[in-house]
Amino acid sequence: MNTTGLTRLTTGEQLPFDAAAYAREDGSPDPPVLDVTYDYEQAARDLRDSAAEFQSRRDVFRWLPLLPVDAPGKVLPAGGTPLVSAPRLAQRYGLKTLLLKDESRNPTRCLKDRATAVGMTLAFTQGYTDVYCASAGNAAISLAGFAAHAGLTCHAFVPNIASCTRINWLRRYGAQVHVSSGNYDQAFTESEIAGAEHGWYSRNCALNPFLVEGKKTCAFEIVEALGGARVDWVISASGDGCTLGAIGKGFREMRAVGFSDELPRLVGVQAEAIQPLVQRYAGEQPGPEEAGQTDAHSIAVRRPRNALRLLNEVEACDGQMLAVNDEEIATAQRRLATRAGIVAEFTSAATLAALDRLAEEQSLEGQAAVLIVTGGRLDEES
Repeated sequence: MNTTGLTRLTTGEQLPFDAAAYAREDGSPDPPVLDVTYDYEQAARDLRDSAAEFQSRRDVFRWLPLLPVDAPGKVLPAGGTPLVSAPRLAQRYGLKTLLLKDESRNPTRCLKDRATAVGMTLAFTQGYTDVYCASAGNAAISLAGFAAHAGLTCHAFVPNIASCTRINWLRRYGAQVHVSSGNYDQAFTESEIAGAEHGWYSRNCALNPFLVEGKKTCAFEIVEALGGARVDWVISASGDGCTLGAIGKGFREMRAVGFSDELPRLVGVQAEAIQPLVQRYAGEQPGPEEAGQTDAHSIAVRRPRNALRLLNEVEACDGQMLAVNDEEIATAQRRLATRAGIVAEFTSAATLAALDRLAEEQSLEGQAAVLIVTGGRLDEES
């Protein structure tokens, strides 16, 4: 491994690398989240020297020199998803290029599989038999699918708004489902209490520093697919802040190893009804945790635990945060299907709704944008 240590994002404190490191809640607004650091000069050499192996893999372990594991895990093959051109939508916004990073091609149809692949690899090496996470659906379904493949027991903690469809998917994979009486944030707390009590391995991406390392490979693949071509905007839905924060790190690391020269501007999208990250970005105090309801359940996070990571990445690239309403998301979901042939999960359709907002605020003429899109399940309610 080319890991050099860990950095505590809240204080900047440098710590030695520890594969069992975890950021337990401490009662503060921002938990003591950790970030993995690397020797980028060595990683660049390793990527060049392992060119043959690099070319032969299509999963996240293609990028092993920039991952916190010694070897590829024996897990479901996550990653290697296509960038799908959407010329009809590009024309609508005056864009030179609009690309959809189609994460529905992952084993359980979502980007979360990238994180799960790395997490499960570490769980294996540390001898765990049980894994857990809190999720409105996608992360839990991802973990359940990977656990079923590996023969581990999955404990999924879901909020009371979790759809019957998603709960049924969890049970199909054999997960032990714990339905909270409260929202996602309460389910998260319940999962942490149970996980600590029973000694299970955590897939809670906001607190496990190694999960974002899998997610950042999404950015690696975008850089590689574009072959050095400029991309102006990368847009992703944001709940806890993990996904877009990881993607931002990925783009910075591609620059660090000489694979790219510039950083695209990141845009994080939240639902208008629940937008604590947008409010923090604007320097405002987030509203009451109990307020607001949205059908974008995957980003209905009232206390984002990885806010600091995301906001740091948005600042580093001169990006921004936007909020869109459910009607705009529903319209965007239909447009993705009818004009790009992509059946997107309701939440990830917020990316196209955000592009509408950007186009209203400024000219996008001649620019290039990438939307991070996760696939909806065909029997999903919304």
